[in-house]
Amino acid sequence: MPERRTILVADDSSANRDLLSGQLSTLGFWTEAATNGQEAVAAARRLQPDLILMDIEMPVMNGHEACKRLKADPATAEIPVLMMTGFDPRPERSKMVEAGGDDLIVKPIPMRDLQVRVRALLRLKELRRDLRSTQESLRQLVQRENPTESKAPFDDRVALTAQALARLIGLDAEDQEVAFHAGLLHDIGQIGLPEELLNRQGSLTAEEFARIQQHTILGAELAGPFRPASVLAPAIRHHHERWDGNGYPDKLQGPAIPMMARIVSVADAFHAMITDRPYRPRFTVARALEILAQGSGSQWDPRLVAAFATSSLPQRIAGAVAEDQAKIA
Repeated sequence: MPERRTILVADDSSANRDLLSGQLSTLGFWTEAATNGQEAVAAARRLQPDLILMDIEMPVMNGHEACKRLKADPATAEIPVLMMTGFDPRPERSKMVEAGGDDLIVKPIPMRDLQVRVRALLRLKELRRDLRSTQESLRQLVQRENPTESKAPFDDRVALTAQALARLIGLDAEDQEVAFHAGLLHDIGQIGLPEELLNRQGSLTAEEFARIQQHTILGAELAGPFRPASVLAPAIRHHHERWDGNGYPDKLQGPAIPMMARIVSVADAFHAMITDRPYRPRFTVARALEILAQGSGSQWDPRLVAAFATSSLPQRIAGAVAEDQAKIA
């Protein structure tokens, strides 16, 4: 018989706690309770629940602050947090995202909605575990194949941008997680290429460019043996496809390009443009956005470019990149 999963319910209203606990018990879960954010943080560290239902408005410590602390602690960062509010959810959603929450639901919660959201977030936890395992296995592979490599092909900035872009266009928490890992691992296939070729300052021969193009195919093959391959491999293989069908390796066009690949393509391109390269200095944010706009509908998905360009993401990303480069300097 499978082990019953534990859900922590944090709400300052005893009536709400009792109602939610009863509903979750009917669905087959164990429940524990907390009356404020501070108690929720302590209980989560002690119990390691499978999921947390976190009310936003609570005394002592509100739900947003509690969620921030949980996500900042490696011991609790992977626990999905379903935020709850009894008010207009629109202004709360952006705060939930900033706090690191995984989803938001409005009280009172119908039984069917509760079941759907809880099941989805529990699947998210399993996916996170599989993706983290895949990430670690691929890191070990890179280290084994290239023990002296100066820079492993993992890109945290592209990963975070891809995740934020997925969130911006309204994808669910599970897709946001996939976008993060797709962004992180999109260039894993570069371990099969010599570093001098990747860092070449001059123009490439046709043969050299064809060799570089193979990194997308190799990357997808490397991700293939792992359990989340069905969601990661397509993004890795197709992140250099173009909206007009003139990309590589398979010349996919428009909506035929997997969504995760389209997201990673925009995130990767923007970072490439605002970062110093061996063959050119970095572009300004304004120039990078201008290039994205010029390629909208030909190189990149126009919906993604529009969403990205009209948000605060580009400036925030550029600020973070500048801070990183200042630390290195």
